[in-house]
Amino acid sequence: MKTYCAIIGDMNRSRSLPRRGAVQQRFGHAVAKINDEFADVVASQFLITLGDEFQGLLTTPAGSYQLIRRFQDLMHPVPFAFGVGVGTLSTPLKKEAALGMDGEVFYHARQALGNAKHAKRPVVYSFDAEGMRLVNALAALMERQWLRLTPRQKQIVQLLHGHPAKDVARKLHISPQAVSKAGASAAAKELDEAAGALREFLERLNKP
Repeated sequence: MKTYCAIIGDMNRSRSLPRRGAVQQRFGHAVAKINDEFADVVASQFLITLGDEFQGLLTTPAGSYQLIRRFQDLMHPVPFAFGVGVGTLSTPLKKEAALGMDGEVFYHARQALGNAKHAKRPVVYSFDAEGMRLVNALAALMERQWLRLTPRQKQIVQLLHGHPAKDVARKLHISPQAVSKAGASAAAKELDEAAGALREFLERLNKP
């Protein structure tokens, strides 16, 4: 059976947020942007399900952390908890929206979200394979390392994934040297190495 990756995100302390209406509007725009930017790996469209929660289904878990990282940046500083599940579906796939489906992939995602809230971690993974504890430890360390970057470093590091340095420099109206310096910082290099290792491990979960 085909393996999928479900992501469920829940807004933390949403009722205490100022300008809740504006936050909800940003929320809707962020979900739409995720569906557009990650269209090549979205198996079932992300959508807001319970007002403060959203979910979607990917064809592979390989880029799940990158997607979460992008969503967090779109919603900053609004905090979210994410549960990521890897597994199979027991119902037919519905491509237009991630609703009305069931299976172990969603059980794992819901369990992971509960664990994320309990442990007060931004991201937790759940799947039936060896290495889950290692994946969650690595994700936690990556989240801590991300906080060490300046806002500009974060922006550059995000753009460097999939774009040449000269294009990033042009987009941000800065010199190529500034891009290289930000990408070569100790924290950025460690994040890039960890993200690559996490992606490679998660890719293997899809292989029989």
